[in-house]
Amino acid sequence: MTLSSVFLLNISLLIAMAYLFNLGYKTVFHRIRPAAQRAAAAFTFVAAGFFSMVFALELPHEVRFDLRQVPLILAVLMFRSPWTVAAIGVGIGGSRQLFGINEASLAGLGNMLILAVAGALLTSWYQRNGWSFKKKSVIAIVLLTTLNCVNISMMGVLPYQYYWTDIFPVTYPLSMLLSVFFVYMVRDFNKEQIRMQELKVMNRVLSRQTKELRQAKQGLEKQAQQLVLASQYKSEFLANMSHELKTPLNSILLLSQLIEENEDSRYNEEDLRHAAIIHGSGKELLQLLDDILDLSKAEAGKMDVHIEPVSTLELIQSLQLQFQPMAERQKADFWIELDQAVPALLHTDWLRVQQILRNLLMNAFKFTEQGRIGLQVSQTTGQSGDEWVRFAVSDTGIGIEKEKQTLIFEAFRQEDGTITRKYGGTGLGLSISLQLAQLLGGRLELDSRKGEGSVFSLLIPASTGQQLERADEAELCAEPSK
Repeated sequence: MTLSSVFLLNISLLIAMAYLFNLGYKTVFHRIRPAAQRAAAAFTFVAAGFFSMVFALELPHEVRFDLRQVPLILAVLMFRSPWTVAAIGVGIGGSRQLFGINEASLAGLGNMLILAVAGALLTSWYQRNGWSFKKKSVIAIVLLTTLNCVNISMMGVLPYQYYWTDIFPVTYPLSMLLSVFFVYMVRDFNKEQIRMQELKVMNRVLSRQTKELRQAKQGLEKQAQQLVLASQYKSEFLANMSHELKTPLNSILLLSQLIEENEDSRYNEEDLRHAAIIHGSGKELLQLLDDILDLSKAEAGKMDVHIEPVSTLELIQSLQLQFQPMAERQKADFWIELDQAVPALLHTDWLRVQQILRNLLMNAFKFTEQGRIGLQVSQTTGQSGDEWVRFAVSDTGIGIEKEKQTLIFEAFRQEDGTITRKYGGTGLGLSISLQLAQLLGGRLELDSRKGEGSVFSLLIPASTGQQLERADEAELCAEPSK
């Protein structure tokens, strides 16, 4: 067998071994434990070196010439453990003895032991340097191939001059070229191996995260159920307490009113003044209980909305009759403007719209000690082309800072504690109004500047179909899960 035939056989053999190794890794190796993977890979590399010797060129003195050092070069580039690389080199050298123990086989064993130590040291060196795969490949190929040639010539099995003049000029460049070929062929496999390991790690991470998310979801579902139950208990408690408190409170209001009327002239002026204070405080307390009851109903999704034709003019006139005397007592300029484009009839809930506007106007009068308070009713078009009716309540009062404009719509909250102390109130009006507006299929908007006044706008759908559709959606959103 000629030298070219040996190289061709070795090339074919190593290509076949590389293909089988790649196939085995894709189908079997990646399914087993990492230690078993390393053992199977090391055995494959030793087998590649052994079969390379099977198809070796047999020279005089039982010398076998082959490419057994190539698997060791590849191992240096593929394995991170120096001990694994050393074990592969020892395994290839030991398998040389299967062809007979003699001077040549012992020289081959010694050569592979030296290459194994060099490969292990090179692997350890690579771990401390962040070099590229290309740089590592060049160093490993040149160093181990040159060391292999030096060892062969120094072992004395082949005549020194014969090796350097007849064999080395042919085998050295071919070994270098073939090593480069196999290194870059294995590089793609190495990249795929790294990619598969990364995917496996990512799968484990995703699996763990999915499990954690599932557990977190279950925990959130339990907490949501507990919150719904707590909200239900709270609403029932507030409703029951409001009802229980209303009974004695109505008695107090009735008796204080009878004292105020003083039909039989039994009470003096001081008694009448005390009765008026009791009656006024009782009415404020009754209003607070009604607000708390409305808020609990809205939060529990039990607030009823009755859609019916409502006269826009009558709605405006009723508000004017309620607040005109307050404006006169406060000496405020109260005005109402009704745009002619507004429909004469609105399909909405009279009581709920009036309740919202009454809350907004009460706030406007409360926070405007002097100035102008107005109610402007107009028709506007939304971004989607829907027609809306806007009730804009404006004032020239204290105004609200931009950072705190969202805060005031929360229950029991006002802009700050000083406002509560100075103007009184519980902060429930805007929270109730916001939820009522949503139940009507509309919304509340606010435009305010500190010290310049505020404009609270109630927008409700103008058309019947649009109103019914949005009211149904609001009821569905407000209904608690069961």
